[in-house]
Amino acid sequence: MFAFYGSIAVVVASSVIYHLAQKSIAGGGSFFGSLAFAYALAMVFSLVGMYFQTGKIELFDVVSFKNWPVLLLGLAVFGIEIGVLLTYKAGANVNTLPILVNGVVMACLIPLGAVIYREHISLTSVLGILLIGSGVWVLCTSSHA
Repeated sequence: MFAFYGSIAVVVASSVIYHLAQKSIAGGGSFFGSLAFAYALAMVFSLVGMYFQTGKIELFDVVSFKNWPVLLLGLAVFGIEIGVLLTYKAGANVNTLPILVNGVVMACLIPLGAVIYREHISLTSVLGILLIGSGVWVLCTSSHA
């Protein structure tokens, strides 16, 4: 139980720090230089985590074209990072961008989870998608987006 809620707490805390940092970076400097340095730090933390998890650091098993989900994840992470930076640079508010993005992502993932992973879509899920859609619409049609 602690692993589940503790992990969620890490995601929430990291997401808050992430958006505050992204909004601050968006003000100036090289986007790509900032991302490269952030990735370098993330790589160091990941390698330390790999060592603590497995007792060794073996990159050849991870860095392989056979490991396509990791390659896809790298592409997705880069897209998220540069997309958020550019959106903040374009004037997005830190109090609405995460809601807009995460709402749309969640509305996309519910049907994709059903098709790809055979997850059940309940009436609650359908109502959630409708509420997300209405919330995103309200934010997009107001001056807060």
